[in-house]
Amino acid sequence: MSKHLLTTILAVVCLMAAAACGAAVEPSETAPAQQAAAQTPKITISTTKLVHPEHLEMRGSGFSPKHNAKSHLKRADGTEFPVLNILTDEHGEFVHDVDSLLLMVGTHELWVFDETTGAQSNVARFEVVRE
Repeated sequence: MSKHLLTTILAVVCLMAAAACGAAVEPSETAPAQQAAAQTPKITISTTKLVHPEHLEMRGSGFSPKHNAKSHLKRADGTEFPVLNILTDEHGEFVHDVDSLLLMVGTHELWVFDETTGAQSNVARFEVVRE
């Protein structure tokens, strides 16, 4: 077995033993990937009403660090844009700019899947309007 795998197994066994004895384990004592897996992915958007052709900022948190997240954007007519891969940073976060230039007027939906855990974020809705 690799040294990394043995270290990971040992860490998990120690955490399980501490939990079995009723010891409190601080979040900082767990591995970053385990912390991210315990979090629910969440996205936020900069606005819920967008005047064409403004930009929308989407922020994500609670995703697996340094892994792909799969962003979904559903148009107002119910069809979906191709899935977009977004690489998260070392904290499991990302920032993505959505350009409304190709978006039709109406309400659109955004959501993101954590490719590593399969967990889905909340769904964020925003409306595109023309002046």
